[in-house]
Amino acid sequence: MNAKVLGPWRPLDLLVVALPAALMAKVLDLGASVLFMLSALAVIPLAGLVGRSTEVLAETVGGSKGALLNATFGNIAELMIAALLVLNGEINILKASITGSIIGNLLLLLGVAMIVAAHNKSEVSISATSRVQATMLFLAIGILLLPTVFSFRPESSTSRLDEVSGLVALILFAIYALSMLFMLRTNRGLFGTGQSKHEEHAEGAESKQASVDEAEPRATWSVKGALVVLGVATALVAVAAEFVASSVQEAGASLGLHSGFIGFVILPLVGNAAEQFSALTLAAKDKLSVASEIAVGASMQLAMLVVPVLVLLGALTGHPIGLAFSPLELTGLTMGTLLTRQLLSDGKANWLEGVMLLGLYLAFAGAAFFADI
Repeated sequence: MNAKVLGPWRPLDLLVVALPAALMAKVLDLGASVLFMLSALAVIPLAGLVGRSTEVLAETVGGSKGALLNATFGNIAELMIAALLVLNGEINILKASITGSIIGNLLLLLGVAMIVAAHNKSEVSISATSRVQATMLFLAIGILLLPTVFSFRPESSTSRLDEVSGLVALILFAIYALSMLFMLRTNRGLFGTGQSKHEEHAEGAESKQASVDEAEPRATWSVKGALVVLGVATALVAVAAEFVASSVQEAGASLGLHSGFIGFVILPLVGNAAEQFSALTLAAKDKLSVASEIAVGASMQLAMLVVPVLVLLGALTGHPIGLAFSPLELTGLTMGTLLTRQLLSDGKANWLEGVMLLGLYLAFAGAAFFADI
């Protein structure tokens, strides 16, 4: 089918039929594993619809307001699933999913994007924005791991750990807010696309064709249509997320999977599927700079925005989140951020670096499969 006929709709959106199927599975009591799989499938297109409608609205308002809108709704599906895990008291699965999401974006998504974008090139440029995001994430993970270190001390207790976790969450949120101010207002001129002169020249050579393409009407949603899609899709994401969170523990047992593996691998793949599809599509179009910003930026938002929100929610609902991670989670977060920052530091990427990232992810995923983290 012609892409212009589809406009912002995609064939993947047809997976939304999994939600009424999940409703039927719940009514007919077909089992937790069936409910989990159907509702997880439904999250994928719904999260994509939220993301694309948000992009339309962000383009309309523009500037820092648009960026804030994207930041707010960028992780909405994952945030809803995580919030419901907090309310259900599934704290261990929650921490596994936080770890899995962060290193999944850094290692799996960024690694595959590098391979896709640079498989037939010697190297590809990485934007200054993604390098700054990688440094911010490195700082965030260093702060985020402090409660784990504190938990090893003799004077550590559950209440003290919760207090330290709350303090860490507040610091992370404050730094995130100031970093947004830095990048979007006071120093936004520092953050370009990271293109080389050769790439800029190539873009100039293509400008005539681009102007012809822009002259043709581009199918998209109107602002009113985007608002309707955003509202409906967000509501349906909440329903699907509730099914996922309520069935995850029982589904894992019936499928013979550790809850840690489900949190570490499966939930992040479900919650980030739409975002991963967008990043890989951009990488295939030789836009690795933008794809890397999506991958690293999503991990930064998770560590500095989503985690503080979840810690606050846990404190308010009587399900406190002590940010003490297991040795596997601790190693994954540390190694993932270190390797990513090291590979992005020179502003260039190649397919072998993508293989390195992907290999590290597969090693951690395999370890999570055999050990309930």
